[in-house]
Amino acid sequence: MQIENKKVAAESRPHQGGGYGYGYGGDYGYGGSYGGADGSQRALKDYILMFRERIWFLIVTLFIVFFGSVLYTFNKTEVYTAAAKIQLLRDDPSAMGKIGSDLGNDQIRSAEDLNTYLSVFESASIIYGVDRRIQGDLRERFMAPYTDTLTFSGPLTPIQVLGQNRKIIPLRMSLMVHVSYTHPDPMIAAEIANLFAKEYIDYNLKLNIDGSMKAVEDLRVRADQQKIRVEALDMKLAEYREANNAVSLDNQENIAREQLASLNQMKLVSKHNFDTTQTQWDLVENYRRQGRDLWELSYIAEQPRVSILLQKISETKIQISSLKKRYRARHPQMIQLHQTLQESEVELGKAVKNSVNKLSATMSASKSNYEVASQRLAEKERDLIDLSKTRVEYNSLLRDLNVEENFFQAVNSTMTQEKAQVNLKNPNARIIDEAVPPIDPSSPNVPMNLAAGLFGGLALGVGLVFLVSILDDRIKSAFDIEGNIGLAMLGTVPRMKKLDASSKAQAVAANSNFHVTENFRSIYSALKLNVQSKNAQVIITTSTVPSEGKSFVSSNLGLTFANHGERTLLLDGDLRLPNVAKSLQLDNALGLLEHIDQARPLDEVIQREVYPNFDVLSTGGKSKNPTQLLNSTKFSEMLLDLRSRYDRIIIDCPPLAAVSDALNVLPLADGVIYVIKSNTVKRATALVNVRRLWESNTPVFGAVLNDITSSFSGYYYNQHTYKVYGQYHLTDTDTDTGESKDRA
Repeated sequence: MQIENKKVAAESRPHQGGGYGYGYGGDYGYGGSYGGADGSQRALKDYILMFRERIWFLIVTLFIVFFGSVLYTFNKTEVYTAAAKIQLLRDDPSAMGKIGSDLGNDQIRSAEDLNTYLSVFESASIIYGVDRRIQGDLRERFMAPYTDTLTFSGPLTPIQVLGQNRKIIPLRMSLMVHVSYTHPDPMIAAEIANLFAKEYIDYNLKLNIDGSMKAVEDLRVRADQQKIRVEALDMKLAEYREANNAVSLDNQENIAREQLASLNQMKLVSKHNFDTTQTQWDLVENYRRQGRDLWELSYIAEQPRVSILLQKISETKIQISSLKKRYRARHPQMIQLHQTLQESEVELGKAVKNSVNKLSATMSASKSNYEVASQRLAEKERDLIDLSKTRVEYNSLLRDLNVEENFFQAVNSTMTQEKAQVNLKNPNARIIDEAVPPIDPSSPNVPMNLAAGLFGGLALGVGLVFLVSILDDRIKSAFDIEGNIGLAMLGTVPRMKKLDASSKAQAVAANSNFHVTENFRSIYSALKLNVQSKNAQVIITTSTVPSEGKSFVSSNLGLTFANHGERTLLLDGDLRLPNVAKSLQLDNALGLLEHIDQARPLDEVIQREVYPNFDVLSTGGKSKNPTQLLNSTKFSEMLLDLRSRYDRIIIDCPPLAAVSDALNVLPLADGVIYVIKSNTVKRATALVNVRRLWESNTPVFGAVLNDITSSFSGYYYNQHTYKVYGQYHLTDTDTDTGESKDRA
């Protein structure tokens, strides 16, 4: 049996697979809602439990805060708030309007401009201005409520009072601004608010006028500087004209261009003539090389002398040809004609030669004319280029002069306009509604203060409850056991105030509290449902620290097993501070120590039939060496013998945080039930000791949350359900029916 339990021990570790997850249902609100150590979250009833446990924190905090708000509200001096409405003008409202320049204008064009106006409104300059306006009796009435008020720097000054009680409130999506002032005297509040509005308008107007005057002065300085520059440029231009003989540069350029055009035309004509004569001369040379007659050239033949001679020769040849038929060659007439022909040909040669010489002379003259025309044209072009260069620098100086003159005129014009505008400046804001004395005080606001005290107290109280809950790490709920420690929740046991320790130890047998009896039956059912615990014979009960009720749970759980017909032995394993015999009002003269140390038979030391099916083996005293005894072979053999006699053996062991006795018994047990007293043990301490159980590889069946108070009972029990099903729980008066006391 032990070997089988050891094999499945690792499977029972909550930190490896969460809790057992028993879904008890019914009136119990624990079990299936949590999954062990796998990231559980608090349920609504956990938060309700927090508030039920610490409801006085909430009540006291709420009372203190609310009572403080009441005292503050009804002891605070009543103050009144008056407000004046001002409209900020988008454009400069000067009389000249758009005619004036923008140098002195303050216009609202963007959110930045509006914020600038508001910053001026909130500036210290406005406060100082209002302070100067408060004089005489008004000043005395104004400071009267603050004469006894002291600060770290001494008594309050009017400047401090004005700054603390003035508010500037811009109206959203508009250019309207409310300036409000708060004072115990409503008349003073209204008057000071109006003074703030007037001071702002006057201060802004002064800023505008000062700005315009400064702009005018700046313009005058710039105009003087510009005038000097214009005069300097004018003088420089005059000097340049004189140095470059450019008094009338435009006329010179026009004449030069006309001359250039004429020379260009002459060059073209000369070029044409030269090309023509050159061509004619080339033909003459070509005819000479070919041996051809030059008079065949048209421009030679067209010469008057050549033309006449050619005609005369032609006529002579015709005559010779006609007389040749009649006369012989020696005929005088024929001789005369041949002589005339010869003389004409000689004259023709001379005429052709003269024409060629004349052509040569014409060609030379044309060439000379062309060269002269080209030279004069080049010279005129250079002159025009030089004139253009002079023109460039001249034009540059002229442009600079024109620019400076235009700028000088613009500055003068702007300065004239600004001078005209200074005396026509108007305020850029106006009062729409003046402040009037308020009828009702603005503070204290009784409904708001009381509501703030109420809800503030609730919020602070809730926060305090949560803070205390976070700081308090005591185990008090199923969430703490299953979600933080990692143990399965077997059940809970409510607190029994009216019973002594002996009666509590036998509560199940006496059925003194049916809630307790029913809860132990639920624990029994949970153990029977689990695969490991339903057949476990040796069950250890232990706790973290003393006085958690492990002996109470051990005895009543044993009685529950016995009531269900199982042979049960309750063994007191606390050899240092034994408690089982005392709580059950049994004799502790003989017990475990006598059996092991003196070899007394078990039958002599076991107290049989304390209740039906319920036997008890007490310690028989205290042991000086409990660890050695629990690790002895005799103790192991005794448990083997007891396994053969009983169905269930419950060993009540000492708490783990106090001594290690329970760890010595773990190897001999089939499982452990961990008892935790509600609202007593810290989670960290319990977790450290539970880990020691896990390291033993002995199954931990789960935890029993003991001593649940009335403030926690609603977390686990539904009282209405108990009332409805109360008829299932019989009392002593029901015994005459022949039934048992308990039908459940």
